[in-house]
Parts: sequence; structure tokens; C-alpha cells
Amino acid sequence: MQHRGQDRDMSGKETSFVSSDPVTFEILRSSFYSICEEMKSVIMRAAFSPLISLSSDLSCALADSTGKVIAQGNDIAVHLGAMPYSIKGALETVSLSELRPGDAILTNDVYRGGSHLPDMTLITPIFVGEELIGYAVNRTHWPDVGGSAPGSSSVNQEIYQEGIRIPPVIIFKEGRLDPQISDIVFANVRVPEERLGDINAQFAGNMRGLQRVKELVSRYGLAHIKRVMGETLRYSRYLIENEIADIPDGTYRFEEYMDGDGYGAGPEGKGLRLCVAIQVDGKSVIADFTGSAPATKGPVNAPFAVTASSVYYTILAVTNPHIPPNSGCYEPIKIIAPKGSIVCAAHPYPVVSANTETSNRIVDVLLGAFSQAIPERVIAGSYGSACIVTMGGINPRTEAPFVHYETVGGGMGARPDSDGINGHRVHMGNTMNVPVEAIEAFFPVRIVSYELIRDSGGIGKYRGGWGVRRVYEALEPGIRFSVLCERGLHPAWGLLGGGPGKRASFYVGDPSGVRTSLPSKVASLELPQGHRLFVETAGGGGYGDPELPDPLSEQ
Repeated sequence: MQHRGQDRDMSGKETSFVSSDPVTFEILRSSFYSICEEMKSVIMRAAFSPLISLSSDLSCALADSTGKVIAQGNDIAVHLGAMPYSIKGALETVSLSELRPGDAILTNDVYRGGSHLPDMTLITPIFVGEELIGYAVNRTHWPDVGGSAPGSSSVNQEIYQEGIRIPPVIIFKEGRLDPQISDIVFANVRVPEERLGDINAQFAGNMRGLQRVKELVSRYGLAHIKRVMGETLRYSRYLIENEIADIPDGTYRFEEYMDGDGYGAGPEGKGLRLCVAIQVDGKSVIADFTGSAPATKGPVNAPFAVTASSVYYTILAVTNPHIPPNSGCYEPIKIIAPKGSIVCAAHPYPVVSANTETSNRIVDVLLGAFSQAIPERVIAGSYGSACIVTMGGINPRTEAPFVHYETVGGGMGARPDSDGINGHRVHMGNTMNVPVEAIEAFFPVRIVSYELIRDSGGIGKYRGGWGVRRVYEALEPGIRFSVLCERGLHPAWGLLGGGPGKRASFYVGDPSGVRTSLPSKVASLELPQGHRLFVETAGGGGYGDPELPDPLSEQ
């Protein structure tokens, strides 16, 4: 039975569904978000890669017929703000007249809304009869997409070295994988049988989303579903505008320096400048990154979608993180990111670590600016990284290539009312640990140590979170590794008198105990059998002077 709600006032004028039938509106709005969570569960259960099935490095969303995201899961922050840009890029490339039920568009193009090449976005149209009403979408991190190094996350000079770049293309046609497209993709990746399993899992997740939306249409009627899609966007915009209005008007500035790009530490060895001017005016915000470093040789150049994701995430975090995230709540936010700079990558600059490192450092810069206006809502600087460790070679157990990709947690900045969290993924990533047992079962690598680095957080009224020490030992010859991390040069800053966190450090130890120091970004190097890679992530900054009363008690 279709639901019939009152949708016109006494004069016959159409009213808001939020006001005329708030219960049904909330049921449908919440159903959209629940569908995204179910899509994620399907993908994790079906995927072949531990990075997806165990670490949960993926995100799911639903979009309306114009490509605006109406709901997204509680997933990876850097994926979700960027999702509308990938959908937009796909719809500008693929003609809607080409799409049929059961089709799916694949893309990872970082210059058309992508975040970095390992993030594969799959977009499935939702048809009700002959009408296209929206899209089921997921973005899933493949552990390898080819390129110069196992894991496709290393120090390179051009996008071509980072892996296969796929402009929007219909890869599933009426439910079947098109071999003319998929054969090209899988011929350019390591461990293609795993990637085949992963893309089939992505398609299954989208089909579950499509099925659930059609069930809602069957129950409530197409007209109601389309109206709630539109009103969900307006509802989130209304909520975020009211929150922004509570921030004092003004312009707030902050700057920091990244460690470098893997080819050096920038001018005078200081690093690469990130700066922002946040302008708050009534119910709108402008984040202006003019003055940030120009695009650089190494892979820290952020595609615009990554910079936008960082801004959206931060503004939601300092206003009200419970606002339902979608394209509507992004509309009052304007971003100025000069093209050709480190925050708006242009072809052919490499980008792979901007998704994991630059994005997190952008968040810290934004928080530093917001701390001047609303310090009671801002945490101190964090470890500023996802800390990517990749390894690969030939697994002697299977005599086949293997690729291992993982993120390593670090110290979260201290909060206005409590210590920072220890050994945690902070800000733009939301992945879980790959269990030690899984790594040692699948790959010829031993995890010798995995522990918190005691007292590595900054001192303060509330201390910063502690970093993590993770030690890997090569059990076989021929293993190569890469590291992409941050805060090896510039520690996480403290706030309102809090101290800085301990800096990150990296080194290789041989069997005799001799250690060789490494920078925070390491191109593909050999880890000889019996040698160990030591990864020590940074601690978070402290909050408040430990010798003084609560810094916010008199505000």
C-alpha cells in the first residue's frame, strides 16, 4: 500500500513534507542513510581484499537524478565530500541515454572528481520503470592499481607512475562485466583476481542499494520518494546555516608546513606551506587557500575534491557533526583553491598521498583558524596523517605476487574537556586496523611490535594522544616497501598553552641492530630478508597550560 500524506495547505499550495508529515519524512530520510550502511556491509562481506573486508576502506552513498548526494554512510570522510564531484564528472562524460538498468560506471580519475587512483568509484543508475530517479554509489580503495610500486602509493613525479587512470566508463552493462573494459583494467594491476572480486563486491553493494530504494518506492510512491530526496537536501542546508550563524563573523587565518613531497623539504628546508583564510559571514563560510605552496614534484598535490572534503568535514565537525551529511549541507560553503597549487592539483601532477596526508594537514590548518573564533569546539593539532605503509613482492607460499596496504594510527589532539585519543585514525580516514593475524596469515611479513609510544602526546591541561610504534620484519627476500606519512619535521601544535606532540620517525634495522633513518615519505625500497621497518607515528598536541585553570572556564 502506498503512503498518502497531506502535502497541500488549505489554499491548495504545496507544503513542505517536513512540516506536513514529519514522521514519514524522518522515516524516509533515515531509510536512505540506513541503505548506505547496508550497502557497505554487503561490500565488506563480499570483497576479497583485507583492506576492504577487514579495514573497511570504502564509502557508500545515494544520489538523486541530478547527481546530488542525498545520503551517505558513516564512512571515510575524504571519500564522502568528494563523492558529488566524481558523480558530476561521470554524468558530464557518459550520456544518460546510454544508461540501462543493471549498468554501472567506473572511474578513478582524480581530475574529474576523484581523490586518488586507488579509490575506485562505481555508480549504478536507479530506474523505476523508464524513469531514472537516482544513483547508488560506492567508493572503494583497491590495494593496488598498478604503477611503479606495489600498493600504488609511493613517491612519484607524474600521475602516470601512480597507476591506471580510468575516465568514467560503463564497465557493467545490464548486470554483466564488460570484458572489453575489464580486461584492460585488470591487465594493469597486480593481483588481478583480487581486484575482480572487489569490483564484483562493489556492484553487489550498489545493487542492494537499488533494491532497497525500489522497495521504498513500492511502499510510499515515487512522488513521495522524489520529494523527500529534495527536502533532505534542503533540511541539511537549513541545519548547517543555523550552525554557521552561531560562529562570530570575521576572517580567521592560520598556516602550517608539510614535511615535503618525498623529493625534499621545500624552500629553505621548511616544508610546503599550507595556509587558509576562513571568512564567516552570517550563514555562509569561505575557505580561501590563496598563498599555499604551488604544485610540487612529489605526490602531495591535492585534487580539488580532496580539499573540498577536508573543508566540509571540518565545518561539520566544529558546528554539529550530527547534521545529516549530503550535498545540501555543503551549499553554504565556498572554497577558493588556486588551480595549480598544492590544494588544487592539475594534470599531470601526482596526487596519491594528498588523499591521506595533505587532507589531514588541511584539517589541522582549518582547525587552527577556527580556534581563533570558537576554541571551545576545536581540538589541538593531531598526527596529521593516515601513515600509509605498503609492501609487495612474491609470496613463496603461493608463488604469486602479493600486495599489502595499511594505515597506521597516531595521536589525536587534546580536546577542550579531555585528553586526545591514543593510537587512533584521526579526521579524514575512518579505517580500522588490519589484524596482525591476518597480515601474517596472508603475507610473508611478521609484525614484531605494535604498541603505543608512551608520553608522545603534548603536555597540557589535557594531554595529546600517543602515537604508535609498528615494526615489520621481512620473512623472505625481494620484498619492497613504501611509506607515506607526515609530521616528521613539524610536530602537532598545542592549543591555548598546550605543548606540541612528539614528531614521527622512521628507520630500517638490520639483523645486527644497526638502524638507518628514513624521511616521512619513502619511495619503493627493498626490505631485505631479516631486516625490520620501524614506523613511529606522531603524538597529538596538548590543550591548555597544565599550570593554569581550565583555559575556557572564564569564557
